[in-house]
Amino acid sequence: MKKVTLFLLIFALIVGGFFLWRFLKADKATPEEVFDDYVKQFSEQDYDAMLHAISEGELEEYDYDKKSFTDKYDAIFSGMEASTITVLSKELLYDEDIEAYEGSFKVKIHTFLGEILASYQTAFTKVDTEEGEAWKVKWNPSLILPGMEKGDKVSVQTYLPKRGEIRDRNGNPLAVNADVYDMGIIPGELGNSKEASIKKLSSAFDIPEETFNKALDKKWVTKDSFVPIATMPVDFKPESITGKDLPGVTFQTGKTRYYPEKESSAHLIGYVKEVTGEDLEKDTDHVYNEGDYIGKAGLEEVYEKRLRGKKGGIIQIKSETGKQKSIIKEVEAVDGENINLTIDSALQSEIYETMKKDAGAVTAMHPLTGEMLALVSYPSIDPNLMVGGMTDEQWKSYSENPKLPFLNRFSSLYAPGSTFKAITAAVGLTVGTTFPEKKREITGLQWKKDNSWGGYYVTRVKDAPSVDMVDALAYSDNIYFAQEALEMGAEKFEEQAIEFGFKEDYKLPIYLKKSQLSNKGINTEVLLADSAYGQGEVLMSPVHLGTAFTPFVNDGNMVMPVLLADEKAQPRKSVISSDVANTVKEALIQVVERESGTAHNLKTTKAVLGAKTGTAELKSKKGEDGSENGFAVIFDADSPSILLTAIVEDVKNRGGSHYVTDKMKPVLDDYLAAEKQ
Repeated sequence: MKKVTLFLLIFALIVGGFFLWRFLKADKATPEEVFDDYVKQFSEQDYDAMLHAISEGELEEYDYDKKSFTDKYDAIFSGMEASTITVLSKELLYDEDIEAYEGSFKVKIHTFLGEILASYQTAFTKVDTEEGEAWKVKWNPSLILPGMEKGDKVSVQTYLPKRGEIRDRNGNPLAVNADVYDMGIIPGELGNSKEASIKKLSSAFDIPEETFNKALDKKWVTKDSFVPIATMPVDFKPESITGKDLPGVTFQTGKTRYYPEKESSAHLIGYVKEVTGEDLEKDTDHVYNEGDYIGKAGLEEVYEKRLRGKKGGIIQIKSETGKQKSIIKEVEAVDGENINLTIDSALQSEIYETMKKDAGAVTAMHPLTGEMLALVSYPSIDPNLMVGGMTDEQWKSYSENPKLPFLNRFSSLYAPGSTFKAITAAVGLTVGTTFPEKKREITGLQWKKDNSWGGYYVTRVKDAPSVDMVDALAYSDNIYFAQEALEMGAEKFEEQAIEFGFKEDYKLPIYLKKSQLSNKGINTEVLLADSAYGQGEVLMSPVHLGTAFTPFVNDGNMVMPVLLADEKAQPRKSVISSDVANTVKEALIQVVERESGTAHNLKTTKAVLGAKTGTAELKSKKGEDGSENGFAVIFDADSPSILLTAIVEDVKNRGGSHYVTDKMKPVLDDYLAAEKQ
């Protein structure tokens, strides 16, 4: 028992001695250790830990206590957005003449304006503590930033860049920075009943009471603060509410992102919104701050870096009276880059208006240059509502709309239906199976190769006993093209058809879903027959479908789409021979010229048009009844200036593809008339 007690006593003495040694060593640290610790804690921005190395007496001389010391450092370095402080060098010397230590160190401070180099000088003093004398840093304000003196302040100001604008081919605005009024509240002017006043304001401005209450409950709000509530519409005038007795309401001028074309260009241009916490977490380069705006969709998001510009600012030391003493760092803001598109906003707007009441998409391109003239998806949203935030009612009207206004249809995939027959004709002419004079004798409206197809038939709408290629395109004969595809075989069909843009990288600044000729290859005769007239598993975006028709206008060369006005066009790709291209083009002209052609309603004296129409059935199983999408691809043939691709959803019992061409005819007439002026 005595041995155990003696052992525990010895152990306690050893442990206690160790901690006493550590305690005395800490209090009697050498100047070198104090200096190293101070520089380390400063570089790590651990201001509380720095206090251990500083003489409290020196702090009191400059009117600081421990809390105001750490608050001062934190305010200055967080205001500068000092992400890191890197120690470049440090040196401690002993001056024998004055019997004192002097330290110096140089750091690189990474701020929102870039790097700042700062050189610091430190002196040391011995102070009396409860444990005896100890070395401490002799602190002064120049150890915050070189050049600071008692009473000085550090002023940090951000210079905001102007966000670049997006304009169309004619310089018309698609996304601009507009002057607006910010409506806000002065809390002290709400009157005796805050609740009643907010209720009245909520009704007057159609803004939920909760929005007012949340804004007024923020910590920084005082009775005299301007508390922003909402950005008013661009056309709002403050005088419009004169005499309405709206307590506490006041206005300040501001800027907002504004989209003049509203819904017509929303899916293309996108919108900006205030950064979220998630955005700030992803922002490893510390580009954004709370309250900044960032592109959230469309070209606003794709070209965010080019559009946003680069912030500038100034970090300066000011005297207690506010007079500038020195500039630590100043960088001018760099405005964002303007983006000019090939889009014709007048055409874009007219197409959007034409599409009203129907879900679908329309693209228009210049078939010789590839310039995109319009990219329309209907229905759409007003991007101006996204900038400031929608009301619950506005969000509900969009989110519950069965036509899905948030869906971008011009980049979505559709079975192209009979428009694909132009490609099948070109493939057949190329491989030698098809030629214009070749006739196929077909009886009735249904056909199948043999009994191996079971109960499946290919159907057509016109009972023509003798059909050649031009007839088949003009009347849109499914059976003719199914038989042609079966004769050429799946391998040749796939090899040639896939060259019409199925493997291309379109290099557009918009997201395009990847088109497909089939899921895993055309491996059955039925699938080959269906593919020949644009059904089966064929899926194409409207942008791709339009691009696939450019060889018929360009002597067999496919022109890739371009969206930026200053962007160099991609090299043309030879897809078919000039002879094949012109043969198909002449047949597509007959689709319009012949009275029985499926696009004869497009015929005009303004130009010679070529076109291919189509419908695509949507059903889960063969033989079932389903809805139909209607298609039309149209171009002016003599002096090509526009190639228009339109898809309208759910056209069954509404005229099919004729419904589509009827909608597009006024657009084409207006555009072609304007081109001749």
